[in-house]
Amino acid sequence: MALERMKKFIFKILSFILISVLLFLAVCYQVDGYSDSFYINFTTPKQSSLILGTSRAAQGLQPKIFDAILKKQFSNYSFTVLHSPFGETYLNSIKKKIDTNTKQGIFIIAVDPWSLSSFTKSPEDSLSFREIKLALGNTKIVNIKPNPFYLMNNRDQRFYDLIIDKQSDFFLHDDGWLEVNIALDSLKEEDVDKKIKTYRKGMLRKAQFSKTRFKYLLKTINFLNAYGEVYLVRLPIHEKMMTVDNALMAHFNEDIEEAITLSKGYLDLTTMNKDFHYTDGNHLHKSSGKIVSNIIANWIDKNRNVHDKDMY
Repeated sequence: MALERMKKFIFKILSFILISVLLFLAVCYQVDGYSDSFYINFTTPKQSSLILGTSRAAQGLQPKIFDAILKKQFSNYSFTVLHSPFGETYLNSIKKKIDTNTKQGIFIIAVDPWSLSSFTKSPEDSLSFREIKLALGNTKIVNIKPNPFYLMNNRDQRFYDLIIDKQSDFFLHDDGWLEVNIALDSLKEEDVDKKIKTYRKGMLRKAQFSKTRFKYLLKTINFLNAYGEVYLVRLPIHEKMMTVDNALMAHFNEDIEEAITLSKGYLDLTTMNKDFHYTDGNHLHKSSGKIVSNIIANWIDKNRNVHDKDMY
C-alpha cells in the first residue's frame, strides 16, 4: 500500500510539473511586442544586417526603411543605455545574433557619449559594468521562440501579466524597432526638461568616459568587418540634451577617430538637431525617426555606390 501511495504521489508531482511547464510555454507563445520591450529581440533568428546601439537607436531607427533602400533585411538589436553600452556583454550577445555565413551584411552602429561611459567609481572596472547582470548578460540563447530563458531571468512580475498587462505606448516590432506611440501635438517641453534633469543631476554626476568601453567599440567594429560593412552614426537629439552630452564628452568626434577609421564611414546628425521632433529630448519621435532613417539609409547607399565604382 505504501508503495502504491508513493507511486500516486510521484505521478501527481510529475503531472503538476508537466502541466506547469506546458502552461508556461503557452504563456511564452502569447508574449508580443506590447508585453515586453526586449523579448522579441531574443526570439528572432540569426541576422545578417544589424542596427546596434542604445535606446536612441532602438526607438529612432526603423529597419523597414533600411530594407527598402539598401535591399537588405535589417534587425534592430539595440536596447538601452543601461543594457547595451559597448562592452564585452554587448559584443558577446552580438556574436550570438550574427549569421556568420554572411559576408555582405551592413551594420549600423549608433554611437554617443553615454554608450562609451561607465557609472562605476573606476571607469575601467569592467567586472562592475552595469549591464553584466541585465538581459544581455543573463540571456545566453538569443535566437529561439519561445525564449523561456529570457523570461525566467528578466521578469519580476507574474508571468500571467505578460498576457493581460499590455503596454499601450510601446510596441516592439518583429524587426526590433521599438515604436513609441506619442502624438506630435502632445509633445511637451516639460518632458524634455524632466529628461535633461535626470541625465544632468543623476547620470552625469556618475558618468566617466571609459577606455575599456571604447576598446570594445573597436572590437565590435573589427568583428563585424569580417561579415560586411560597418557604418557609424550619431543620432540627433534635442539641443538641451546636446549640452549634457557635451558636458560628458566635449570633443566626441575627435575622441572616436580611431573607430571612425575602422568603419566605412561616419555620419554625425547632431548638426541637424533643430530639424526634428523628440519625445523627451533624448529620443526621436517616430515621425522624425522615419526621416532620419531615410537620411542614413541613402547616405549608406551613396557610400556603397562610390565604393563599388572605385573598385573598377
